[in-house]
Amino acid sequence: MRRRKGLLKNEQRKTHCIYGCDIGDHHDILVLELEKPETADWASFWALRSHFFSYAISFFWLGAMWVNMHNLWHRIKKIDNKVIWWSIIMLFFASFFPYVTDFVSDHFTSLFAQMLYSAVVICVSLSNMALARAVARANGSTSALDYSNRKIVAADLSIKAIGIVLAIFVYPPINMFAVILAGCEVTFLPHIVNRKNKKRSEIDAV
Repeated sequence: MRRRKGLLKNEQRKTHCIYGCDIGDHHDILVLELEKPETADWASFWALRSHFFSYAISFFWLGAMWVNMHNLWHRIKKIDNKVIWWSIIMLFFASFFPYVTDFVSDHFTSLFAQMLYSAVVICVSLSNMALARAVARANGSTSALDYSNRKIVAADLSIKAIGIVLAIFVYPPINMFAVILAGCEVTFLPHIVNRKNKKRSEIDAV
């Protein structure tokens, strides 16, 4: 029995390490894809502002996703094949980030480029949600994991949907602001919810 638990712990650590290393590789590729200025002056750097902005959005969004999943992996005790496969699917979609970031940097005001970027973001988000559910089911709970909270997920998708609508009818780059806003919501809202639940538990205990 102890040996079985040890094996499960090792598999969990291996999967977590693969996940973390893969996301780290995406960050490295993002910075390598940054276009260099033609001359060493501020005007040349300013001409590449859309590239640096797109890089920053992708970097911090991936970072926010990594932080959330890092917290998730530290709470789980068991993994199964569904968890592994959803991890692979999520990493597959995430691998497109360097490509779409470079593409949207070159065509920043293009609606098609922004929608392609948004499609990758949504695919990663949906597979991430499926991964969180798989983790919860593998551990015999669907409510103990904050990331799978329905209200947080609904808010995340709503922000992205509003961004897409505004991108179509107002200004395409608004889409990227919605992406980073959704990333902040998914990162900070769970902590706010946890604090409120903790306070409620303390009040009920009294």
